[in-house]
Amino acid sequence: MLVQEIFPNSVLNSGIKPLLSNHYMLSFFKKFCDEIKSRMWRLKKARNARYEKEDFLKVFFFSEIIGRSIHETSELLNEHLMSSRRGRRKAFTDGRRRRMVPHQTEVNKFLRRIGLQRARNILRECLDEQLKEAFELNLISKKVNVLIDFTEHPYYGKREDKMIKGTNRQKGTKKMRHYLGFSLLSRGVHLYAGLEHVALGQSKIPIILKFLDHLLKLGFELKYVLMDREFYRAELIDDIKRKGGHVLIPAKQYKKVKQFITEYLEGKHSRVRKYTFSTASAAKRRFWKDVYLIIKAKRGFSLQGVKRDYKSGKITLKDAHHRVFTLMTTEKPKGKTSSWASRTSLFYRRRWLIETGFSDLNRINRRWKSNYDNLRYLDMMARMLLYNSWKMNKKQIQNGIKKCGRKKAWTLNQNQDLLKKTFLSLEKNSQGVIG
Repeated sequence: MLVQEIFPNSVLNSGIKPLLSNHYMLSFFKKFCDEIKSRMWRLKKARNARYEKEDFLKVFFFSEIIGRSIHETSELLNEHLMSSRRGRRKAFTDGRRRRMVPHQTEVNKFLRRIGLQRARNILRECLDEQLKEAFELNLISKKVNVLIDFTEHPYYGKREDKMIKGTNRQKGTKKMRHYLGFSLLSRGVHLYAGLEHVALGQSKIPIILKFLDHLLKLGFELKYVLMDREFYRAELIDDIKRKGGHVLIPAKQYKKVKQFITEYLEGKHSRVRKYTFSTASAAKRRFWKDVYLIIKAKRGFSLQGVKRDYKSGKITLKDAHHRVFTLMTTEKPKGKTSSWASRTSLFYRRRWLIETGFSDLNRINRRWKSNYDNLRYLDMMARMLLYNSWKMNKKQIQNGIKKCGRKKAWTLNQNQDLLKKTFLSLEKNSQGVIG
C-alpha cells in the first residue's frame, strides 16, 4: 500500500509529511532495540554467530505488526528478502538453505534471555519516549487525565505461583495473568502509558502511586484520575488529591449513599451532595476527606424519568436504586451545579477508552500462549507501542486534514499496513537488497 494511495496530495502537502517518513513511523522500534541492547550488554556474541541482536528483534517486532506467529513471520520475512536477492541461494550438505533471517527457535531463545525486570524497564522507557514525542508534537497537553483498569489474560499451563491467579471468566481454564494498565487522555488522544503484572495478594495502591509519581517526574500534571469501583480506597483518593489530581470513581452503595439517593428521589435534595469519606476504624492511617457525590442514571434510563416513576408509584424504591448509581469526585462543583454534574458524569464515560483499547490490542495480534512472563510482557509492550503509533498518527492526520476542510478516517488496519510497508522497505535497504 503506497502512501500516495492512502492520502491525496492535498493532505501530503498540509504539514504532515514528516509523519509519514521512515524515521518517524518506526522511531519507537529503534528505541525498543536500543533499550534492549543497552540492558543486554553482558550477553556476549558467539564467535561464529551470524546474526546481530537487531535481527532477532526485527522478527519479533514484525510479527507484532502483521499479527502472525514468530515462525510464520520468520519464514515470510526470509522468503521476501531472498526472493529479491540476486544469485543462487547457497545450500548446505544437510539440505538446509542459506537464510537472511534467524529461525523461530533462535528468536525465542534470544527473547527468553530478557528477564522480567528488564522487560518492565524496557516498556517504561519506550512508552515514556512516545509520551514525550506526543507532547513535543503538541498532540497532548501538559495536563493529562489518567485512566486505570485491569485486564486479564487466560493461562493454560501448569504453574502454581503468585503470578498466576484464579478466574471463572475465561474459556477452557481457571487460571489467568492479571495486568494493571495505565493510559493517558488529553486533547482527545488516548495513549497507553504503563503496564504492571499484578501478583496474587499484591496491593495495587503502591503501584498506582508509583506510576503517578513517575508521570509527574516526566513533567506532566494530573487533571482527572478515572478508575473503577474496585479501586475504592480512601488512602488512594487522598494521595491522588495531594498530587494535584481529582479522582472520578463510582461510589459504593453504602447506607449513607443510599440515603442520599432516597432523599433525591423524594425531592428533598439535589443530585449533588457533599460526603465525608473516611478510612476504616481499624486502619493504621486514619483521616477524613470531603468529596462530592453525583447521582447519575444508568444507561437506558433518565434521572428525571426514574424520579418521576418513583413518585408516581410505578416503580419501588428498590427498583429506583437499581436504575441509578453515584459518582464520587474530589473536585468542587463549578458554575451551575446541575450543568457541572452532567458534564462530569458524561466525562466519566471516557474511562471506557482503556477497555476498548485492550480490545484493540487483541486486534493487533493474537494473544500469546507462552508460559514465560517476560515474553508475554514484551508482547503486550509491542502492542501498546503500535497502538500509540496509530493514535498519534491519526491525530496528526486529522490536524492536517482540518486545514484542507475535509475529514478522513485513519484506521488501525491502515496504520498497520503502512508500518508493514515501511518496515519491509527499511529492511531491504539495510540488507542491501535491490528492488
